[in-house]
Amino acid sequence: MGKSDFVFATCRAGWESSLKREVAARHGRLLTPAFMRPQLITWKSQTPLSAEFELGGAFAPVSGFSIGMARSAEEVALRVSEAGIQAADLHVFPRIIAEDGVTPEVWLRMDKIKAAVEQVCPLLPEAVNVIDLIIGEEGEPWFVGTHRRSPAAHPNAGSVPRIMLPSGVPSRAWLKMEQSLAWLGLDSSEVLAGQTALELGSAPGGAAWALLQRGMKVIGVDTGAMDDRVLTHPRYDHIGLSAGEVPFDYLPERVYLLAMDMNLAPDVALRLMEPFYVRLQPQWLILTMKMNDLRVEAQLPSLIERARSFTNGPVFAKQLHANRRELTVISQRAE
Repeated sequence: MGKSDFVFATCRAGWESSLKREVAARHGRLLTPAFMRPQLITWKSQTPLSAEFELGGAFAPVSGFSIGMARSAEEVALRVSEAGIQAADLHVFPRIIAEDGVTPEVWLRMDKIKAAVEQVCPLLPEAVNVIDLIIGEEGEPWFVGTHRRSPAAHPNAGSVPRIMLPSGVPSRAWLKMEQSLAWLGLDSSEVLAGQTALELGSAPGGAAWALLQRGMKVIGVDTGAMDDRVLTHPRYDHIGLSAGEVPFDYLPERVYLLAMDMNLAPDVALRLMEPFYVRLQPQWLILTMKMNDLRVEAQLPSLIERARSFTNGPVFAKQLHANRRELTVISQRAE
């Protein structure tokens, strides 16, 4: 891909202002807001950007280069050709994504559009780019963008797996965990079976339920009331203490996954999590970081650096669509 003057980002509903503030803090006067719709913003660069440029930031589930608008599969292929892009995949997803997921009926419409575009826009598996085709309301032109594949990029179209929050789960933490596992590539069948997870802040049990359903052994730490289905599950071990009171001899020498979702200020949560991470050496980390005010937004870069200071591996932060006033932080232990 050659140089581009425009970049784009999607965001969670209602968080457009936070995304714009974050981009301004990261890139200063380089980028000027250009086009905005609910959950989609573009910026114009004051100088041409190289193909390696990354918008970055935690409030953008998907971000990349804008390459134009289209109203048909043929126009999408033309925009891709004009931009000189070779793409390995095509992500077609709705502009409006609800916090509880996208309905099968909407995905069916996306799949029909994707099939039409793939007929005229060949893909190359060895390429590094992904085409993002964002579909708005009926009659609205399609937005065409592209991003590079990387560990920071969620592998699902729109950064949202094809699941919705089902009725009857212990809490909506189930969906946050499922979207996080998909980001880590841990949502395939049996990949977690037999492994052990430690969850700090387990009540009432939504995230633990997701892990148990995937065959994990779960140690849950919380003083709050647990859902009976979780509490009585044969692979669930409940420690009814606050996380700061748990003796390490209650725990195994290592765990495969360390998860934390507690209503604490991010700096307090990180300080509480660090000794568990250092002692238990998890392969994977999933932290839900609360974003309750603008002060925390401003501190976000230093908070991410704080997480990097004690983790053994890269750290990424994104506001997934299942998050509310929070972000998801993930890390994989380096080999």
